[in-house]
Amino acid sequence: MNDWLNIIFKMMDDGHSSETIYFYIQRQPCFCESNHSLADYIYIIGKNNFPYRALFSAKYLMESVIPPDVIVLKRTEILKYLLTCNPKVKKDETVGLYIELIKEKYPIAGRVEFIFKEFHGTIMGTDPNKLEDFLKEFEDSEIKSFCNGIKKDIAPVKNAISYTISSGFVEGNNNKFKLLKRIVYGRSGLVNLTKKCKLAFLPKNEEFSLSALI
Repeated sequence: MNDWLNIIFKMMDDGHSSETIYFYIQRQPCFCESNHSLADYIYIIGKNNFPYRALFSAKYLMESVIPPDVIVLKRTEILKYLLTCNPKVKKDETVGLYIELIKEKYPIAGRVEFIFKEFHGTIMGTDPNKLEDFLKEFEDSEIKSFCNGIKKDIAPVKNAISYTISSGFVEGNNNKFKLLKRIVYGRSGLVNLTKKCKLAFLPKNEEFSLSALI
């Protein structure tokens, strides 16, 4: 961003707003940096050299440039709406109003939803043979590498479909233990880590005694 230092400083000294500077540089053919870096750079130069100048941030820019009657839908919100299969989960009503328009404008959105729900239905079903049909249908599609990964280790995936038992209980407790380990990292020894784990895992035990643990 140092290539734009003189331009930013000169435009600020001439009294141009940060928004004007931002859009001017952003539209230069030779500008190849990220918009976020440009916004941060303008903010730092203004803060360090023009103390009485109004501070500038990307968030303020979005709020000031986008008209109030324009509805902004984030990519994460759209993906969450498309990939939610549980009927008990409430979907974003605003996204629901415009999801068909989004699919029409961007067909890839509908494609993502279709592929995900096909795989979700296969994994959550009871027929492991449907996995073969899924791989055959999408082995040359956008998720080719994903399908190849499943083919290399297909037996455990089929077992996950065939059997109701899983390692979810073990993995859940393992993740919980790792979280506790990170919480006390660098602060206490093995003894305190043991007490912390007991305090997290044993309260449901009828014979649990906090005073005895302490």
